Amino acid sequence: MTRYFPLYGNRPAAARKMLAGGLAAALGAVAVQPVWAHPHVWIEANLEIVRNDKGEATQIRHVWRFDELFSSSLLLDFDNNGNGQLDEKELEEIAKVTRESLSEYNFYTEVRSGSDIVDFYEPEPYIIDIKDGQLLMIMALELTKPQPMGKEGFKVAVSDPTYYVAVELPDPTAVTVSGNGKTCTSQIVVPDFDELYARDAKRLEELFAAGPDEKVEASEDYLTWVEFSCPA
Repeated sequence: MTRYFPLYGNRPAAARKMLAGGLAAALGAVAVQPVWAHPHVWIEANLEIVRNDKGEATQIRHVWRFDELFSSSLLLDFDNNGNGQLDEKELEEIAKVTRESLSEYNFYTEVRSGSDIVDFYEPEPYIIDIKDGQLLMIMALELTKPQPMGKEGFKVAVSDPTYYVAVELPDPTAVTVSGNGKTCTSQIVVPDFDELYARDAKRLEELFAAGPDEKVEASEDYLTWVEFSCPA
């Protein structure tokens, strides 16, 4: 798997510079502990799996709320008319930029049924808004083929494996199963970075210290997975 780029891609954005500079100042001597050079952006995520009448997963729904610093920096880059707020056209531009960038990297989403990779279509709808000073992103990813959620094993990763962007599911209530999901349970499995560091310190340092335009190979061990169990 290839590392994800941050949301702006190669756009020469003041927000990227501000985030990088502010975090570097907060961290101090990054070279001493390069493994903690990231994240630069934080997302509080909610994940919903939609099931059909057969109990198969058909759609992944995301609701992401971005941190206040990143959200406020968008005003510097996208307030084209200088009125101190993001209007509809400016939000549409943010949606275009983020969608194009995220589409190259699976929208920070991986889906597995057993050991099989599950594909999905590009999000529809894809909604960008500002609520209480924070960027809100809502998107629905329809699976190309309905997937069983029983003994075969069904799991979804919502994660940037390099931790440039920290996508966090704050607690079990952030995960739901709808449509036919009363019997389903879920478990959030976060990477054990101490164990990963002990196993492969050099690789983990490369992943965390990589710049926004670098590509570093990562494995699925670096993703945060949500594992589902839905008895028949």
